[in-house]
Amino acid sequence: MFLLPKGSPLFENLAVAKLKLPDILSKLSNGSFTGYANFVFQVDTAILVFESGKLLSVLFEDKNGMRESGFQALSALAELMVGTGSGALNVYKLSKDLTMCIHALMEGETLCKAQDLKLIDINALLKKIKDDRMNGCLRIYTDEHSAMIFYKDGAPLGFFHDGANDIETSPVESQKIAGLPGAKIDLFSTQSSDELMGANLLEFTNIQKIWDSCVALHKAIIDKSNTERVERDRKILAQQLAELEEIVKSIVIEYVGSVGRGIVDKEISNNGGNTCLGDADRTKKFMAGVERAAKLLVSGTNNKVMMEKLSSALTVSATGF
Repeated sequence: MFLLPKGSPLFENLAVAKLKLPDILSKLSNGSFTGYANFVFQVDTAILVFESGKLLSVLFEDKNGMRESGFQALSALAELMVGTGSGALNVYKLSKDLTMCIHALMEGETLCKAQDLKLIDINALLKKIKDDRMNGCLRIYTDEHSAMIFYKDGAPLGFFHDGANDIETSPVESQKIAGLPGAKIDLFSTQSSDELMGANLLEFTNIQKIWDSCVALHKAIIDKSNTERVERDRKILAQQLAELEEIVKSIVIEYVGSVGRGIVDKEISNNGGNTCLGDADRTKKFMAGVERAAKLLVSGTNNKVMMEKLSSALTVSATGF
């Protein structure tokens, strides 16, 4: 996941399920916010960079490491916010200079990713950055901590680590993280400030329309799922009732002969179809009708045994409805 060091927190760990993307962007824009908003889901992340309320960059990274930017990233973020019940939002304030460095980083190119620091000749890498007069960023991180070193024309511009809201000159925090077990590095090339476009994505992107479309699509998916579930349950119930009807008929036929099928058919019809076998009140009426008809054909003892078997079959089957 593409995670940045934490700046000065404005909000942390806000539940995404309770938030709407248009409201968030409107609040940060109207508040002339400078810094970045970080959406963290189980396996996906999104980073939105603001400068004086302008949305400069959006980066969305999915579970497979695939990245989207701009309109596609906002759409992917909106879909995930609408479709998931998890996720957290963190918003960190940064200085304008550091924000522009982050913006440049997100518009740049990944040169090296998730390399184990112990396996890297760090001195050779730093020499290459210097010799190539690279504009870029070296990210040093573990699962819990992160720091970045920004370079301009191959020379260190400054450091950014957890808790900072501006570029700092001290390498101490970066050195601490580099010394932690499992530390890794990423290397990114970045664009120069002159090359960066200062367009505000909010000015030519209809966030409300994107959000409304995602909400409508999600509702359609849920409605379709519910319809399919209802139809599936209906078919299962119909099959269960048909099987129960045959069990009931076999019991009655056992005691009154083949005429028993007609008796059952007549009482089922009188009580609104075989759904009566799954309804307590209508089952009582059905049973009473069968018993009345059977008394004319079998002895009291056999009738009693038949009714006990019917009652047992219907009681056991009723638990499955």
